[in-house]
Amino acid sequence: MKYLVIRFSSLGDCVLLCPLLEHLKAGGAEEVVVLTKRAYAGLFASAAGVDRVVALDSHAGTGTLWRLAGEFRGRDYTVIDAHASWRSRLVAWRVGRVDARIEKHTRERLDLIVWKRPAELPTMLERYAKLCAPLQIGTPSLSPGGLRLPDQAASVAARAMAGASFIAVAPGSRWPSKRWSGFAKLCETLARHDRILLVGDAADRAFTAPIARALGDRCIDIAGHPSLMETAAHIARCRVFAGNDSGLMHLAEAVGVPVVALFGPTVEAFGYYPSLALSRTIERRLACRPCSRNGSTPCPKGTGECLTAIGPEPVAHAIGTMFDSSSTRRIILD
Repeated sequence: MKYLVIRFSSLGDCVLLCPLLEHLKAGGAEEVVVLTKRAYAGLFASAAGVDRVVALDSHAGTGTLWRLAGEFRGRDYTVIDAHASWRSRLVAWRVGRVDARIEKHTRERLDLIVWKRPAELPTMLERYAKLCAPLQIGTPSLSPGGLRLPDQAASVAARAMAGASFIAVAPGSRWPSKRWSGFAKLCETLARHDRILLVGDAADRAFTAPIARALGDRCIDIAGHPSLMETAAHIARCRVFAGNDSGLMHLAEAVGVPVVALFGPTVEAFGYYPSLALSRTIERRLACRPCSRNGSTPCPKGTGECLTAIGPEPVAHAIGTMFDSSSTRRIILD
C-alpha cells in the first residue's frame, strides 16, 4: 500500500506525526509520502517511516497546491489527511479520495475555552493513532520518537558540546501569552552546575541573546542558527529540556530528552502535554484557564498571571528532582 500523508504545520504537530509514519512503514507500506510546508521538509526527511517529502513553499498559492495534488491523482495512493484544514481538504479533493481524516474536536475545545466545561479528549498522539482505524490496519499505541538524527547534524552537535553536561532551554514561543518570563533567572541558577544550551528560531534570539550575554561561556546560544535537525541533535545531547508549551518541547521528547514544560493559557485536555515518564509540567490552578486554543489570544485579564506568577524556584526544583521516582509529573501551583 502507498500512503500520501498531509500535514502542513505546525512544528509540534509535525513532530508528533512522526511515530505514525514509522508505524505505517513498519506495517509494510510500499511508500510513505508526506506533503508539508518547506519549513518542515527536513524534519519529515529525517522521519523513520518516510520515503519522500513533497514540500510546499510558504508563499505558494492554491494553483501550486492544485498542481502538486494532481500528481497523485489516479495513482492509487491511500490519502491520510492529518491536518483537516482547507488546504488539506483541497488536496484530498483534487487527488480524488480521502481514506482517513483527523478529528479536531473543535466543539469540545470551544466549550472548554468559553464555558469551562470539562472534556475528556484524546491526546494528539492518540488522535493520530485513530487515523489507522478506517484503514483497517489496527490502532497502535504511539509514543514520542520516529526520528533519525542525520549523521552530519549529530557530528556538529558532538563537537560543540563535548565534555560538558548541558540543559537545553527554549525561552521563546510563537505567541507572547505562552512565554514565561523567568528563564533568565532560571538559567542563572542552572548554570551553577550545568552548561546551558539556548535553542529557538531566529525570532527567539530576542529572548536568548540577553541570557547568553549574562552567562558568557557557561552557555551556547544556537537559536536561529542551525537547521531544525541540527537543533534536534544538540538537544539530544542534553540531560533535560526546559521550555514553554511549544514545538521544541515535543522535539526534545522525540529525541528522548525529558522536559519540564510551563503551561499557561493552554491545558492538558488539548492533547499536547509531554508524554515521557520523566517529563514534568508546571501550571497554575486558575478558573480562567484555558483562555485560548493555542495561545494566540491575548490574556483576557491583561495580567498573564497563569505564567507571570510562577517563579523560577519551582521550575529549578522540578529539574533538580526530575530523576527522583517519587516526584510528581504534574506540578500545580495556587
